[in-house]
Amino acid sequence: MSRAEILSQLKQTEEEAKVRKAKAEEEAKQIAAAARKDASGIVEAARSKASADADAKVKKASAEIQAEANAQKSEGEKQAAALKTSAKAKVNAATDYLMKEFEGYVNARTSTHG
Repeated sequence: MSRAEILSQLKQTEEEAKVRKAKAEEEAKQIAAAARKDASGIVEAARSKASADADAKVKKASAEIQAEANAQKSEGEKQAAALKTSAKAKVNAATDYLMKEFEGYVNARTSTHG
């Protein structure tokens, strides 16, 4: 092999190496871009799931709070009804007591001025 052939073969090998390197760099860029795209999709899916989970927890907590509020309201209404019934039952006794006290006061005033 002559010197010119060796130089030609070296140049050809260098050109082939440059082409392979450029091709490898392009493939690496494509792989990196695909990985970024996949990572972005994974992050977005995780955000969506986290948001959905948070919404579900908020709805569940709201429902529990509403149920507890309703139970307390119901209990309060029962107690109020019981107090009302108890108060109605005592109205006659209270009226009688007040009438006796008033009559006693009137009798006392009449007997001292009379």
